[in-house]
Amino acid sequence: MMSETAAARRGKTGGEAGREPAYPSSGRAWWSVGVLTLLSCLSLLDRQIMALLIPDMRRDLGLTDFHMGLLQGVVFSAFYVTFGLLFGWIIDRFSRRAVIFAGVTFWSMATAACGLAGNFFQLILARFGVGAGEAALNPAGYSIISDTFPRHRLSLAMSVFGAGSYLGIGVSLVLGGYLIDAFPKEGVVVPVLGHLSAWRAVFLAAGLPGLLIAFLIWTMADPPRRGRVEQASSSIGDTVGFMRQHWRFYTGHFLGFAMLAASGYGFQVWSPTFLLRNFDIEITQVVNILAPITVIGGITGGLLAGFVTDRLFARGMRDAHLRYFMVTAVFHAVFLLLAMTSTSLERFIVFMILVNITSGYAGVGPAALQLVTPNNYRGQVSACLLFVTSLLGTGLGPVIVGGFTTYLFKDDAKVGWAIALNALVVMPLAILAFASALKPMRRAVDEAEARAGSEASGA
Repeated sequence: MMSETAAARRGKTGGEAGREPAYPSSGRAWWSVGVLTLLSCLSLLDRQIMALLIPDMRRDLGLTDFHMGLLQGVVFSAFYVTFGLLFGWIIDRFSRRAVIFAGVTFWSMATAACGLAGNFFQLILARFGVGAGEAALNPAGYSIISDTFPRHRLSLAMSVFGAGSYLGIGVSLVLGGYLIDAFPKEGVVVPVLGHLSAWRAVFLAAGLPGLLIAFLIWTMADPPRRGRVEQASSSIGDTVGFMRQHWRFYTGHFLGFAMLAASGYGFQVWSPTFLLRNFDIEITQVVNILAPITVIGGITGGLLAGFVTDRLFARGMRDAHLRYFMVTAVFHAVFLLLAMTSTSLERFIVFMILVNITSGYAGVGPAALQLVTPNNYRGQVSACLLFVTSLLGTGLGPVIVGGFTTYLFKDDAKVGWAIALNALVVMPLAILAFASALKPMRRAVDEAEARAGSEASGA
């Protein structure tokens, strides 16, 4: 006969005595994270490749920095946030793998379509498509990972997934620089399409491979959903009701991470332009500088954040996810100011590595939501996070920088000061938002653990 200890252990892992299903094996769990991370890398490649093409696009289409900021900010985010809410509702009800597959396929085609745009309006439509397709990945990925790993390992797993964004930025820089250098400056001739400028060919080369890579989603499992509230549905009304009960936590969390995103996307989009305008270097040198900075600093920062917050949470610090970034926000603003006022490349490189290390929020922020939110609502709540961070962060960050450069400083060479000023404005706001959510997060985590314990005892 099974001992009480063994029975309890089986109950915790989802055996016959417990209501929750067993977690997948370590190998299958990390394979899922690997596939999702690769897709995250692809999404950032398709999203960020435009940052390297700003000079050529401005010249061919007669655009300004403000126009480019709109394309990379508000225009992209408008459909990203709109479709994110729709996908969040779908993810809580239907196959998460199917949602991701559809999203990857659509955003890949839209990225290629950017290379066929003949004017600003057509570019807007193509960027709308990129935003709409990419909106599927993160809410579904967060939901899958939260059902794949136990709570005390969740931040690290989420941070590995979040590292895909830094890999994607690095790959976009390396691949974009390689393609720009490889394609003749006079352009290329493509069957059916005819003659294309080099920047147009780059968009095609970046977007089309995603149509094949999308099929990798079917090599991973869509795990059983755990942590559901049995008496509740996944309706929008129930989700809103739960969020209203914990509105202080969700408001502080969403706004805090949105402000981090506003600075993060602001410097990511405009750093290549800063180097081109302030140092006498070519685009290939820009790539060789920024790619390793982004990958090494970003991944180090993301994994460090996940590791530290997991350890602090396991030791009883229920608000560790917010406290960590209250501290790093201060260092982030200082390091970015020092980087953007650098007069030497060496100094710029050192401080930008530190900037990226203090920007590793992509995994920890969503992990905090999964710890608090029942499974019934996770897709929709994750979509709400992406809505706020995209609208206020991804959407406004690049636009604010472009606006500062064009209308405040009225000098293209001042883009570095615009990047730094953006951070100096939004980082204090992030700290205040996180501070307001500390006590509500502790209370919400305690309630979630009590709820989980009640479900386990009733199994």
